[in-house]
Amino acid sequence: MSDEKPEHYRVLVADDERAVLDAYRTVLSDINMPIGKGRAIESLEAKLFGSNSTLPSGPAFTSVLCRGGEDAVEAMRATGADDPPFPVAFLDVRMPPGIDGIETAARIRALDPEINIVIVTAYADSHPREIAQRVPPLDKLFYISKPFQKMELQQFVLALTAKWKAERYLRAANKDLATRCEELEAAQAELVEARRRAELANQSKSEFVANMSHELRTPLNAVIGFTDVIRRETFGPIGNDRYRQYVDDISHSGAHLLRMINDLLDFAKIDAGKLTVDIEEIDPDEAVDAVMALVTMQAEKGGLLLHKHNRAKGALVLADSHRFRQVLLNLLSNAIKFTPAAGHVSVTSAIGADQCFSLTVSDTGIGMAPAEVATAMQPFGQVERGLARKYQGTGLGLTIARKLTELQGGKLEIESLPGRGTTVTIRFPGDCLVLRGERQLVAGQ
Repeated sequence: MSDEKPEHYRVLVADDERAVLDAYRTVLSDINMPIGKGRAIESLEAKLFGSNSTLPSGPAFTSVLCRGGEDAVEAMRATGADDPPFPVAFLDVRMPPGIDGIETAARIRALDPEINIVIVTAYADSHPREIAQRVPPLDKLFYISKPFQKMELQQFVLALTAKWKAERYLRAANKDLATRCEELEAAQAELVEARRRAELANQSKSEFVANMSHELRTPLNAVIGFTDVIRRETFGPIGNDRYRQYVDDISHSGAHLLRMINDLLDFAKIDAGKLTVDIEEIDPDEAVDAVMALVTMQAEKGGLLLHKHNRAKGALVLADSHRFRQVLLNLLSNAIKFTPAAGHVSVTSAIGADQCFSLTVSDTGIGMAPAEVATAMQPFGQVERGLARKYQGTGLGLTIARKLTELQGGKLEIESLPGRGTTVTIRFPGDCLVLRGERQLVAGQ
């Protein structure tokens, strides 16, 4: 036999005849008998599978026998939290001089909505439909006729107990599921609210950056303009070389600050989804020449050599002319800034075997480790930390370059190794590439 402790249940019985109650006691006690003492089926199983086989122990039942309906209702009412539950009740219909079985069933149902009630009678005083109306629900109301058979009664007890147990488990599972659903709905509501607050905060941040950038750029343009007037001595000589040096410093600092403000303004527009691009056919070689002319003085000042390799002659690219040059200017400025003296910076345009156009900016600079590349690609990402870092900037150059490239339908990729330099490639798919010869051929046709 199994050593597991069997589940314990009580069976409520109400009948006015003592002999019938004794019959119930005998039948229900037989369910609890161990092997060899009356449980014929289990005894046969033990013989077939061996006396040492371990058989699962079934539920144990205690019968609560009542001589009247009032006693049965009171027994149900007196059930405590620690008492074994009543999964099933057997009620006789006629139990004079007290209340009948139908009224008893109605009162028991009011006390315990989940109990299975079996009406046991030899008479048909009430139609089952009338009984069902008084003692709902229908799936918990059953009928058995007197005289009942032993096996029939035991099957009722076992089957209805299993049904009661399964329904109880299902209710608990449904309750747990409902609780979990409520928790998930609450969590989802919190996430939605958190997302809404984050979006509002992000929108407020973008608007603040855009407004501040605009407010700073307007007077800064005036400072740079008037500084240029003074530097050119438009209205007369300055008269002191030190003043000239100060004016140059003011002009360079103002230009640097203006670039930073422009970066912040572009990033705010991109982050808010308000930056648009004007796609047209552009000559990438012309764009490269124009941008290289802007950075030549910076490269010469740093003792660097600039190279251009055009391997896509005659190619036109569908892109935004201004934003294309801005991306290239950011990449070249970064390459020059992070390349020591006597280094090389090159720009290479090419058409791949997959008919994709690529523009590559490579340098022999300090390079970056993979983790540093990931940092540099993040907004405001600075590989160097602290106020005393050697290379100044907002940390938005690569982020803006990547975002602008993607807005034009391209993709930006970075390869870098510490001490070996960095290679940044922007790629445009084949449908963004137009060859002059093909365009002329189409026009001729």
